[in-house]
Amino acid sequence: MHNTVLVLDGNEFSTLSIVRSLGRQNLTVTVGAEVELTNPISQYSKHTNNLYKYPDPLTEADRFITHITEYLSNNNFDLLIPVTEKTTLILAQYREQIEQYTRLALPDYKTLQLVSNKDQTFKIAHEEGIPIPQGVIATQATDLKDLAQKLTYPIVIKPSQSVANSNKDTRVKLTVQYAFNSSELIKKSQDILQHTPVILQEYFRGDGVGVEILANHGDIIMAFQHKRLHELPLTGGGSCLRESVTVNPQLLEYATRLIKRLNWHGVAMIEFKYNNTTQQSCLMEINGRFWGSLPLAISAGADFPYHLYRMLVHNETNPKPNIKIGKLNRKFKDDLYWYILVLLRRDNNPLIIWPNFSQICRDLIVILSPQHRFDSFDYDDPKPLFADLALTSQWFIELAQEFITQRYWQIKFNRQKKSGMAIKALKATETILFLCYGNINRSAAAQKCLEKHLATNNHPAIESTGFHIVNQRPADPNMVSIAKKQDVDLSNWSSNTVNKDMIERAGIIYVMEIAHYLRLASEYPTAKHKTYLLGSVIKDPKQMPLELIDPYGKSPETYEEIFNYINTATKVIATQNK
Repeated sequence: MHNTVLVLDGNEFSTLSIVRSLGRQNLTVTVGAEVELTNPISQYSKHTNNLYKYPDPLTEADRFITHITEYLSNNNFDLLIPVTEKTTLILAQYREQIEQYTRLALPDYKTLQLVSNKDQTFKIAHEEGIPIPQGVIATQATDLKDLAQKLTYPIVIKPSQSVANSNKDTRVKLTVQYAFNSSELIKKSQDILQHTPVILQEYFRGDGVGVEILANHGDIIMAFQHKRLHELPLTGGGSCLRESVTVNPQLLEYATRLIKRLNWHGVAMIEFKYNNTTQQSCLMEINGRFWGSLPLAISAGADFPYHLYRMLVHNETNPKPNIKIGKLNRKFKDDLYWYILVLLRRDNNPLIIWPNFSQICRDLIVILSPQHRFDSFDYDDPKPLFADLALTSQWFIELAQEFITQRYWQIKFNRQKKSGMAIKALKATETILFLCYGNINRSAAAQKCLEKHLATNNHPAIESTGFHIVNQRPADPNMVSIAKKQDVDLSNWSSNTVNKDMIERAGIIYVMEIAHYLRLASEYPTAKHKTYLLGSVIKDPKQMPLELIDPYGKSPETYEEIFNYINTATKVIATQNK
């Protein structure tokens, strides 16, 4: 034994909690994080001995496996702990390769696939007599029209897999959505079906609760339960304020049946919705990994990381935690954002139950309670808290500055939009450059759309680029599938990073957001007077917004909307160059 552990996903507060848990037991902990994350929160902990950077597991899956295998072969680790779905599924798939060098803190790949696939999870739960929301599964777009007429709304639209394999070396993260009528259901489900089947499920109203467990080959040896008090998004999601509660015997019984059936080995969080009025519950999903509210479990006395280590490395399976009820943990930045959203009340989603003023105040005042802690706080390890406070303060200041700056530039660019300057500037232009952040969605689509609309050799050179530091990334699979419907081919796309030569070569530059203009003007001052918002090429704001938001990670509906705006704008540009 080397008493060494490698913990991945270093920017997660759950990773920070794992690092502290193991570090307090005098284990040597190395934290892993994606190469783009310059200051992952876990690196500030005094218990972090080394920091290891790896390629993005979502967009560079093959490179990630090669990189981490080589790192493991050159170092001695007793255990490897992946924390999020970005790393868990891919590592479990290559378990045999990984375990040549260390133990992997995951169940086997087939079992992990079962719980990652919500349809399979619900089938097992139904067979075990565990209540699940009523729903159906759609595997192809032709199923949708008939199903949409039979269902009772609102409907929860769940991808059967949160992270689905896509083309080549890329995987895509999919999100839960809601539909309030048949047309919404069809539209939001279609693009998800490009990647994975979709589960159409009745909406069950209740409190979000999690039963967290540590299991030894199907036997639960430790259990803990929390209740979500604040969630993001407001319609339901990860908790930013949660409380430790007594384990509900019925929910524990359901969890026991599932874990026994799966012969689960390791940690998991079984998520339920529980209605206090009817005392009815529904299984939502099984998270086959460490969960976001782990800091609460540890502060309440359920030290899952250390007991997982003892079980996997030393075969010790008799933990005796002293769990405290009524403990509260808060994720500082996310909860601050929750208060902003609640106070502004700009979301008109009918599923949101808005808290009253007294509840808002009560949840705020509880910060003064000795039962309350922030996720980043630890008496003996203060640096992560200060880093969290600094980053949150910076985020809040930037949010306020962005709001003021945004209003100023919106007024200025709206005047530009009405004047038609973004079109007039096209005359005698030899090179058109489109720019967004990553060059895998908006600017990539703009280049390909304009090339299609011009379809002649007698036109300006057309290029696109982005600020993202990694070159040669494929286009976002969601954008690829939507573009394909309009006969725009992004299947062999390879991204570019902006450089001085591109800027100097361009006669006119079209960006997607005001933030892009400001960054470009700061880094390349010569670009300021030839840069315009793509949304400015159409004068009527009802036809096209001034800014075209990044659809990455958003709903299929958003991808389609942004592509259509881009397609329309490039048609206008094309008419000026024919």
